[in-house]
Amino acid sequence: MYVRFAILGARGLIGGAVARRARFSGHQVRAVVRPGRETGGFPAGIEVVPADLRSRESVVEAVRGMDVLVHAATVPYPEWPRFVPLLAENALAAAEASGATLVFPGNVYVYGRPRSRSVTEDHPQEPHTVKGRIRMDVERRLLQAHQDGRVDLVLPRYPDVYGPGGMHADFLPVFEGALTGRPCRWPLDADSLHEFILNDDAAEAMLRLVRTPAAHGRAVHVPGPHPIVSRDFIRLAYSAAGSGEPSVRVFGRGMYRLVGLFNPMARAAFEMAYLFDDPILLDGSLYRSLTGSPHPATPYEEGVPRTLEWFRTHRTRA
Repeated sequence: MYVRFAILGARGLIGGAVARRARFSGHQVRAVVRPGRETGGFPAGIEVVPADLRSRESVVEAVRGMDVLVHAATVPYPEWPRFVPLLAENALAAAEASGATLVFPGNVYVYGRPRSRSVTEDHPQEPHTVKGRIRMDVERRLLQAHQDGRVDLVLPRYPDVYGPGGMHADFLPVFEGALTGRPCRWPLDADSLHEFILNDDAAEAMLRLVRTPAAHGRAVHVPGPHPIVSRDFIRLAYSAAGSGEPSVRVFGRGMYRLVGLFNPMARAAFEMAYLFDDPILLDGSLYRSLTGSPHPATPYEEGVPRTLEWFRTHRTRA
């Protein structure tokens, strides 16, 4: 079925992957970018439209005529309290005005500390962080809008996303260290299990959930291929770069507090650092039940080298 996609945050890690995969699948794709940003770099056939995502009218106009609106736009952590609810409300208004299905990529922040090693969708939502409470409030407003019949909502929930097209601040030292052969830093505990999903897998799963009516109006977990010890994930990057065994310098809570005294980003990131020593590992049973297929799961042994090759040619921009 031919679908018209509008993607907010189309230059981001998830948004870019969705734009590419949807276009290569033969759909119409409209990449919505911030005014003043360059419009190149997208695959042929993608329409690029500038819009101020802080303006409801601008977003409504940019999305007009589309069937699916993917709200994958992000802002730096320090700006979350001001802009995350605003951007979500504008995306909701635009989807409602155009009659488009609204897709909102979720994360694990809403759960707070895990009560079990494997977390299903019915895990209590007990966020103890500012960003967790913000995400919970936004999701609940969107889910209520779905229940009220205002919009059709798709809410995939992912672990940490990595891959070609962007670089999370926590992963940047790893891939930089792999290419230079120098030590890298990692938050709190490099020997704890963690979970990652390749952005192309996240995009593929999202498109599958859009095509699965039973998955609409509820959160659906999309795990990575499997949990992995963080140090082993780092080893894969160094091995792909030919840099040998990595030297990992753990960035502890005390260092977070110290750096946070003069670095707003470190101060804002500190409250989420608990996920690196008390990780949330997602159960994917519901996804399999609803879609009739396993979630996409590119092995880390393939995804990490692919990411490294992208980073090798995009270091200055990442």
